[in-house]
Amino acid sequence: MDNIKQWFWNVISCGLPADEDLETLRKVILLNLMFVCGGFFLALLCVVAFFQGAYFLGAVDLMVLSLLLGLFFYLKKSINHKLVGTTGVIAIGLFYFWLIAYGGVSQTAYIWSLTYPLIAVYLLGNRLGSVFSLALLAMANVVFALGSKIDFFTFYNLDLILRFVPAYSIIYLFAIVMEKVRETIQFRLKTSKANLEGTFHEVQQQTLELAKYNQELQAEISERKRVEKALRDSENFLDDVIESIQDGISVLSPDLTISHTNSVMTEWYKDQVPLVGKQCYECYQNRSRPCDPCPTQRCLQTGQAEREIVPGPGAPIDWIELYSFPIKDKETDQVTGVVEFVRDITERRRLENQLAQAQKMEAVGTLAGGVAHDLNNILSGIVSYPDLLLMDLAEDSPLREPIKTMQASGKKAAAIVQDLLTLARRGVSVSEVVNLNEIINDDLNSLQMEKLLTFHPMVEFQTDLDPEILNIMGSAVHLSKTIMNLVSNAAEAMPDGGKISISTENRYIDQPIAGYDDVEEGDYVILTVADGGIGIPREEIGRIFEPFYTKKVMGRSGTGLGMAVVWGTVKDHKGYIHIESREGIGTAFKLYFPVTRMQKNGEENSTSITDYKGNGETILVVDDVEEQRIIASKLLRHLGYDVETASSGEEAVDYMNTNRADLVVLDMIMPPGMDGLETYQKLINRHPEQKAIIASGFSETERVKQAQHLGAGQYVKKPYTMEKIGLAVKAELAKSQPAP
Repeated sequence: MDNIKQWFWNVISCGLPADEDLETLRKVILLNLMFVCGGFFLALLCVVAFFQGAYFLGAVDLMVLSLLLGLFFYLKKSINHKLVGTTGVIAIGLFYFWLIAYGGVSQTAYIWSLTYPLIAVYLLGNRLGSVFSLALLAMANVVFALGSKIDFFTFYNLDLILRFVPAYSIIYLFAIVMEKVRETIQFRLKTSKANLEGTFHEVQQQTLELAKYNQELQAEISERKRVEKALRDSENFLDDVIESIQDGISVLSPDLTISHTNSVMTEWYKDQVPLVGKQCYECYQNRSRPCDPCPTQRCLQTGQAEREIVPGPGAPIDWIELYSFPIKDKETDQVTGVVEFVRDITERRRLENQLAQAQKMEAVGTLAGGVAHDLNNILSGIVSYPDLLLMDLAEDSPLREPIKTMQASGKKAAAIVQDLLTLARRGVSVSEVVNLNEIINDDLNSLQMEKLLTFHPMVEFQTDLDPEILNIMGSAVHLSKTIMNLVSNAAEAMPDGGKISISTENRYIDQPIAGYDDVEEGDYVILTVADGGIGIPREEIGRIFEPFYTKKVMGRSGTGLGMAVVWGTVKDHKGYIHIESREGIGTAFKLYFPVTRMQKNGEENSTSITDYKGNGETILVVDDVEEQRIIASKLLRHLGYDVETASSGEEAVDYMNTNRADLVVLDMIMPPGMDGLETYQKLINRHPEQKAIIASGFSETERVKQAQHLGAGQYVKKPYTMEKIGLAVKAELAKSQPAP
């Protein structure tokens, strides 16, 4: 094998060594490959032409083949790649022109000319290669133009010409770009090589010097290690005690200089490392003078323990509780330092704020409900009676406009009352099966959206709606109002215009959502409304869902109830809200709604269930989440399969040691044991022809691809639908077994 490789290298490189000039070596190899490959195909086409009776075409092929062989042997003898390359490019260009003019068998010979830009540019460079490439294109256009007038020229129809010219141009541009990239990379490599050689020489000199210094330091280091070891032994016990504490510990001198910390403080303030030797207010609070109030200074003055709540190092630790304890000299009782005990209370404060916010929203909601009830009774007359009055007034009556204005104001007030009822959670009835994509499409084509665009004509909408979105249980009216409120806010956030992105997707949630401690695991539909606007200041994000809290112009663009209505609607739908916002960048609202497996009235699957029904085959479902096993089992049994389940990869392997299954449905992620890839590897070790499909709530990963490379079938992304899992199983079972 090595002899063959060496022989092949000698043929394509003309015997040049591997360390030859890179440009020379590259062009010699390209020329030889062109001669060898071109000669082979010309010889083959020559034989075919003679068999087909195209003797003239075969003779030309034979002549060009002879020229290529002559250039090949001349290059091997002279290594003059410039002359050979230029001669070869000219000869091939003329040959390609002849092929275009002559047409060849069934007028297909022109196809060879599409390779000419690559040959010319790669062998002669961008400048000269462009000249020959464009020359051939020009000559081809002459043939196209005169094909019907000159007998020797082949006539090509307009459809072929319209495809040939762009294709040739694209290949030419691609060759130009790739050659330019190659030249740039080669120049940088040469520069880097020169720099590295200089650096290597310097490093050699410094290495010799360092070796000398190293010998001198060895004795000193040995002595120092002995001393340091003795010191460490005396400090280890105290360090172990401090490190065992899961809260932050700092030891400060009377001038507030840090003399010792534990690893918790180092991790929290890693941007300020090393901490020891710095003032506490400098690295902990980024200040140039002591904090006010400062519990440590009070502790130094009073000799008593002090406490204060201060800002933390930053997300995710926003607030810390700081206790300062005095260190006293046993003989003089003087304070010689302070131990700071620091505890992260961010989560505690968040929960306190969340509770306060929930209580406030509940109280406001109760108040809003009472007010809305009374206002509805009052507004009924203001909104309804103007219609009766207008019917009795003449068309030219001066009272008509004031009455219409009064009625319009009443309708605006009624809309606010509806928002109050939503906020009070007395107007939402979550009882029907709805599809979020349909609601979004209806809103985008509504009169309300047209009115919004008249106020914001420079706003554009971009949608990315999952065509396989699952249904949810909800109120279409309130979900529509939620979407319109989010879209209206997004438009207001972009006074100079921009894009509003609306997307939906299915996702299996088994991790906490930011801002929520208890998130029910399961399948969700996620609605995302994002803008590229001014963003929301961090200090205001916690208040945007408060009723009547708004930065808009009251009466024109909002009432202050829009986001409160969004909050109430999502809560009534047992959903969650996550906000991502950066000032000057934009804001994205993600709304999570639990899915339902119920179908809408009249809704049918796009594919007949008979297309993916089973025939009693045995399916093993492997998933660490019980709910997912139950869902998959019910779907597959409904399709006519015999289903067994396993809660882990290990259990699946044990089952298959004594049983057989026609197909295995493998969850990819099953902590803490074997994942889907490891499980499949063990299964095919025992059953080499075992069929399987992969399932996961995450995007397709490299490990999924590895499993498919080993023989696993389709990748099915959770949440399951009957059609999705049924088609995947049916397709995999339909595959024929490989031959033994």
